[in-house]
Amino acid sequence: MSGNRSRNEVSYYPEIQAFIEAQLKSNFQAKHHQTLSVYWGIGELKTNLQKMMAAHPATCACVTAFANQVPPLNLDIFALITDGKHFEIFILEVKRMNSVGLKEWTQLVGYCLVSGAKYGLLVNINQGASPRLAHILTTQSHLSEIHTVIDGKPQEHWLGFMQWDSVTKSFEYSNLGAISSLSDLSCRLAREFEYDRDTN
Repeated sequence: MSGNRSRNEVSYYPEIQAFIEAQLKSNFQAKHHQTLSVYWGIGELKTNLQKMMAAHPATCACVTAFANQVPPLNLDIFALITDGKHFEIFILEVKRMNSVGLKEWTQLVGYCLVSGAKYGLLVNINQGASPRLAHILTTQSHLSEIHTVIDGKPQEHWLGFMQWDSVTKSFEYSNLGAISSLSDLSCRLAREFEYDRDTN
């Protein structure tokens, strides 16, 4: 465990990404969405999206308009999920603290609102949420199921909190927030692409 104490949160990014991607792809395949691709970025959103479009033009061209208008945002991790016609952005804020609180939750909310990303997850490594944040997320669902209107169009944001166990290299689900598990996230994402497929 002494080695773990010397690790910073960034060193956990690869294992967290790998676990989430494996879970998403497994669930997508079970729902017959084999065509969905998952691309990861660390750091500035706009720049990373432009790199993805250059590297994968066939599947990422649909992100062009979004990438051109999104403001610069320095994120911990984000995922671009796309079938080449439609896409969703999933933001992860990863912390390594004794407990995460309202400040860290507010940061995730802000990133999702500013970017327009529909899905967000706050992750704390080996620790949970503060009692205050846990109470807020349990009693005030509107802080994790956020509904806004942008340019006259309704916009939804679905957020959750999970704890990453660095020993088992898996998530411990807290049932805090609108996204209760990776299976839940996968189902929500799959429905986005079912809608897109049905309307094209």
